[in-house]
Amino acid sequence: MAVNDNFPAPDVLIVGAGPVGMTLACVLARQNISVRIIDRNDGPTAYSKAIGIHARTLELMHTIGIAEAMVERGNPMQRFRVNADRRCIIDASFASISSRYPFVLGLPQSVTEHLLSRQLAECGVSVERNTEIVEITDAGSPADPGRPARVILRGPGGNGESVSTSWLCGCDGSRSSVRTLLDIDFPGGDYRRAFILGDVRIDSDEAQDELQFFISRHGYLLMIPMPRGMHRIIAQTDKTLDDFQGTARPEASLEELQAIVDRNGPGGVRVHSPAWLTCAPFYYRLAETPRRGRAFLLGDALHLYSPLGAQGLNTGAHDAFNLGWKLAQVISGSANLALLDSYTEERMAIARKIAEVTSRTTRFITNTTPWYRTLRKSVVPLVNASRRVQIDLPWLMSGLRQSYAGHSLSAGNPAGDLKPGDRCPHAYVRVDGALRPLAAMVHGQHFTLLVLHRRDTTDHRQNLMKWLDNCPAAKRLRTCYITREPMEQNIALGIDTAHAIEDTTAEVFHAFGLNQGFVLVRPDGHLALLDSNAGNLGAVADYFAGPYWTFDEPVKSEPSAVANAYA
Repeated sequence: MAVNDNFPAPDVLIVGAGPVGMTLACVLARQNISVRIIDRNDGPTAYSKAIGIHARTLELMHTIGIAEAMVERGNPMQRFRVNADRRCIIDASFASISSRYPFVLGLPQSVTEHLLSRQLAECGVSVERNTEIVEITDAGSPADPGRPARVILRGPGGNGESVSTSWLCGCDGSRSSVRTLLDIDFPGGDYRRAFILGDVRIDSDEAQDELQFFISRHGYLLMIPMPRGMHRIIAQTDKTLDDFQGTARPEASLEELQAIVDRNGPGGVRVHSPAWLTCAPFYYRLAETPRRGRAFLLGDALHLYSPLGAQGLNTGAHDAFNLGWKLAQVISGSANLALLDSYTEERMAIARKIAEVTSRTTRFITNTTPWYRTLRKSVVPLVNASRRVQIDLPWLMSGLRQSYAGHSLSAGNPAGDLKPGDRCPHAYVRVDGALRPLAAMVHGQHFTLLVLHRRDTTDHRQNLMKWLDNCPAAKRLRTCYITREPMEQNIALGIDTAHAIEDTTAEVFHAFGLNQGFVLVRPDGHLALLDSNAGNLGAVADYFAGPYWTFDEPVKSEPSAVANAYA
């Protein structure tokens, strides 16, 4: 294979143009980071694949401008029910979660990829199709500016291309070439069950806004309403992993799916007009490390879960938002390389927790032994009305409880139940006469400083402006001055009214559990710093005086100096 090395070097080379890769590309491109994104396939997926989009993911997708389009194209599901032997044992609602998106959205992955691709094109980036990575000649050294990652790609015509890049991101799925070429182990196991997954139409009176779980002595069935009258059905079969070890893999049939629905389901449901059917075992795996040199793993390349909790795509998207803002800060010269170490610290802790929860849930759902079924039917209904089921379970499923509390980038003291590292809570604020979610103001490319005072006074404004004028950290902040009582409209004192908010309903104050104080919010919408003393803004300066940040002028060139070392 002839290799051509006469190509510009990108700041970031992304391998894999599924939802995770394109999300990362959008986050970076919106911050003027040069990106190349390649994919071995000739186009986006035509299949529905991952269809469950949780509230936290939609909040993050809002920052790159596609959440509302996703909701418009999808099917919101407000409730979920678990039925054992056709008797409801769990009935809960997502109405209790505090989010602009209090539901699970049923949306085919093909639509998600289309919306991301369109958004990416608006950022001036297109996916290079029929292009794959075939070799990593050097994973690079972050400590050495003259040693980028170096890879060889194979393009549509079979021609080779040598590429050097500051950062390499493997978003190429469970069979990741990047992970394999980096020789990173991917240990895990299976649930000793195989399942039919199908997108079908059904004749039934079942509700269109509910996730329906059915458990019986024969196994497990999940029915998920999708847009345009389709349903995703996941049905437990009698097959095991051993049946998939030969050259002839078991195939799914509509007749077998109908038989399982008749046996396990609510009764009176006819499935027909399949758009997609497959049969597969479920796995759980977690890479031994998410990083080697200048290369990172994200999404299914890093972690693989049972699909029963719809956590795979969602967790991968959260990986992309977590790493994206950190890479942008490092590449632009606003942060030191040490900031990237927090990706491993934060995301591996989350990945392990999700692996534990999804594995436990899958075993709970699929266990068909008589004693376990009896225990499940007798005990679970007793706790259905509890806070653990009605409040904690929807919050957990939606991703809103995922937190970086206790990690290196979280500082300050808790405010009630809220801790540094938690996701920024939901609240509506009135800006220019219109209600906007707080998340729309604090998520995205910048750190946001929210300064909360019960009353608007000249002293409060003057002290804030004086601090902003004299603090080196102020240049990296967007600042919002929020009061509970109406402001004195004749006092300007240099504060832009677009960043001065009257929270007369006290939604923001209640959300943070503060009577006054300040909150520093990271670009990915997690809390970096909390303080109940609004006069202690020096803590913000101390935060940015830590080992992660630099106050030099941005050093980024197009492309970066590191990537150009071998260009």
